[in-house]
Amino acid sequence: MAKRVGIIHYTGPRGLIGGVEVVIDYHTRFLSQAGYEVHLIFGNGEGVDYENAIEHKIPQISPRNPQVMKVQDQILHDEKETEDFIQLKEEIKTEILNALSGVKKCIVHNIPSMPFNFAATAAINEISDTSDIKMIYWLHDSVLLREEWKDRIGEFPLTILHHKNPKTVFVTPTYFRAKQLEKLDEPYRIEKAVVIPNGVSIEEYIKIDETTKKLMKRLGLHFENFIIVTPVRVTPRKNIELALQVLDELKHLLGPARNIRLLITGPPDHQATKMGMAYLEYLQDIIEKRGLQENVIFCHELINQTREFENGEIKKWGVADVYNIADLVFIPSREEGFGLPVIEAGASRKPIFCSRIPPFQELVRDDIECKMFDLNEDPKSIAFRIYRSFLEDKVESNFHNVIKRFDWEKVILGKLMPLL
Repeated sequence: MAKRVGIIHYTGPRGLIGGVEVVIDYHTRFLSQAGYEVHLIFGNGEGVDYENAIEHKIPQISPRNPQVMKVQDQILHDEKETEDFIQLKEEIKTEILNALSGVKKCIVHNIPSMPFNFAATAAINEISDTSDIKMIYWLHDSVLLREEWKDRIGEFPLTILHHKNPKTVFVTPTYFRAKQLEKLDEPYRIEKAVVIPNGVSIEEYIKIDETTKKLMKRLGLHFENFIIVTPVRVTPRKNIELALQVLDELKHLLGPARNIRLLITGPPDHQATKMGMAYLEYLQDIIEKRGLQENVIFCHELINQTREFENGEIKKWGVADVYNIADLVFIPSREEGFGLPVIEAGASRKPIFCSRIPPFQELVRDDIECKMFDLNEDPKSIAFRIYRSFLEDKVESNFHNVIKRFDWEKVILGKLMPLL
């Protein structure tokens, strides 16, 4: 009988193009190829079609589920368990235990540390305490590190986060995140988390073909354009307004001889706001005021993690296709859990400009070459440095270092499978 492993997340691997979903997709692919029977458990979105992957869709895990949203509002207001919360927790626990029948080890992504479905967090904590399943809590992020939640630390429902027992193993994608968790006060402190980086599948990032060219045509792009890719979700911590300011400056530096385009690949976070308006609306206001309508392309509706075909025709392109048409990858994030776009850009042999934040600095120490800027640096200065970067080329060294350190097969065989 095949070895069995569970993987749980709010969203299916093909549900949204986000870093966690990408990681789950690759974990599932390589573990199934290695002979594991992978039980994917998620609330919304889509799964995968790998041979040894079995999907279990449990709607009550999704933060978008109406029952979940009602309970979330209740407990965040009352700061105590309610009858609805207990009932929802028991429903989720029953469903997860049914899905994990015969499974002895289970990876849980972010649910133990994030505030999107506290009933699911409580259900998984109780399963870890009362069953013989070994839980691997994979914390890409933690709300306990967020300033806006500081006042609630020590109060229910945050008291159920970072739940520990002797069988639980904690994993983070960077040493920076692990050190952050070590500095938390008890009972939230997590010591000696296992660090397992994210990776890339190299072969997906070294091709350009007719399908990729079709994406260029669909987006109205030409090879003479200067194409900047900002591969992030549309949410405030990704700091896309800085990308727009730098784009405006570069537009003047490059002049009309080379039309510049900025591609933003991630979907909008519809709950995100800035200055009292939806974040996407806030960005579109900047675009209009600076006259960048012809220069900025939000392309998330065309982009999936990998290519998607229907009746032999391309329906969605892969993230790698976007990198392949880029001249530059620009990542202005204020906060990241790992920084997957940096190594994706390295795998695609593309030059990288990114903000000087700890997860990116950690990747630089791993010999990923990129140019960094401070978040308070003048956009004119950043734009001028990009303009001058045409004189330099460290792209090849990025490619080889990504192969050596971040190839998914090496990461999973060398670091993840020993935990299983």
